[in-house]
Amino acid sequence: LDRHLILPLVEFLEEKKFYAIEDLLRAKLNVIKSTKMAHSKIKLHKSLYEIEKKSEAKEAETKFAALEEKYKAEVSKVGSEYKRLLKMAEDLLQRFSSYGLGESDVDPEKVETFKKQNMIDEESLKELYGFARFAFESGQYSNALNALLVFRILTSDDETAHQALWGKLAAGLLCLPREAKLDETLEEVVEDINQLRDIIGRRAQVSPLQQLVQRAWLVNWSLFAFLSTPELAPQFVKFILHEKILNAVQIRCPYVLRYLVAAVMISYDTSKMHLKQCMDIIEMEKDNYRDPLTEFMRNLLIEYNFEAAHKELVECEKVFKVDYFLGKPSMQTKFFKNARHLIFELYCRIHKRIDVALLAKRLNLDQKDTDKALVDLIRSAPFEGKIDSKKNQLVISTQYPSIHQKVIDKTKGLANRTQQIADAINKRMQSKLHQMDAD
Repeated sequence: LDRHLILPLVEFLEEKKFYAIEDLLRAKLNVIKSTKMAHSKIKLHKSLYEIEKKSEAKEAETKFAALEEKYKAEVSKVGSEYKRLLKMAEDLLQRFSSYGLGESDVDPEKVETFKKQNMIDEESLKELYGFARFAFESGQYSNALNALLVFRILTSDDETAHQALWGKLAAGLLCLPREAKLDETLEEVVEDINQLRDIIGRRAQVSPLQQLVQRAWLVNWSLFAFLSTPELAPQFVKFILHEKILNAVQIRCPYVLRYLVAAVMISYDTSKMHLKQCMDIIEMEKDNYRDPLTEFMRNLLIEYNFEAAHKELVECEKVFKVDYFLGKPSMQTKFFKNARHLIFELYCRIHKRIDVALLAKRLNLDQKDTDKALVDLIRSAPFEGKIDSKKNQLVISTQYPSIHQKVIDKTKGLANRTQQIADAINKRMQSKLHQMDAD
């Protein structure tokens, strides 16, 4: 991770009070010490001073006085340099915004006309890029984001444009709240992630090993965007299951399998088609990585061990409380609702009569809410059932689909699959025709 992306994680630990506040303050200071976030450094040193002076008052005061003087000088230096660069960049950004250029549909002729009319040369673009980097290192992420967006449109240097895209993505991620809504800003960040995924594979000058490392970085960065809202869980599943991205996960960062399982469960209705592939990956990687989420899925869907799955589901609750990406209420609610629904559906498929108390234990339900929860589960299940109050049992009614329904289910996607095959044949024929014309 970029050191700026580590800050939200440390702040999360500070909020949850998992570690001593003094250790977390030192960790934050260590993260930002090589950045230009001078104001934050002073603030952190003041907080540390308040703690240290209680035990070593004289030493802490002498140490703080020296550091305060040092960081005040840094604040002055950073501030004056930032103002100089900002003045230069603001003029260019204002002219750009009034010209009507956009990143989505860049017209090369229009870009060249704008550069000629405003006398923008490579030196001007170099200064704009320098401002963006300075703003990012100073913690002014929105200014860095705007400057990098303009820079990428105007520059003709592909390598620098690629580096700027990484910077734009980092700035965009840091501008997002921890629990975001699916809006235009978040969609742009996701678009940058997908664009980087495609660019990495096309860069011939980069070795396979470097490509693997870059994909691993991209996967880790993508967690901040895809897991900021449950609405993006289906897209995250597709992103991770992309062949080369999945290779990077398995080789460099297998812990991301936790988030793959979470995303599949959170978006179970739309990601059900990927469940088999996800199960195969979890089974394949069980010796390299396992945690309560991956073990829950493995025990439930591969081993069919409901008791072990229940134990892992209890552990999953602890994981959600301490995980930065999964600890959002909206994520927790959807995951456990769909997990219970899946356990219930599988359990009822292999039993005709089930003790309600035992089922409540398997589903990790509160005794007070058991009846209401079971009624809701029965309503949404693909079978019929009723609760026998006298015996305190759930009775499952066996229903066999008619032959007509079987035919409908088998042929439901036939037209769509036929169209996909026809499109694939047409594309292949067109490519052959183009090749024949070229010859």
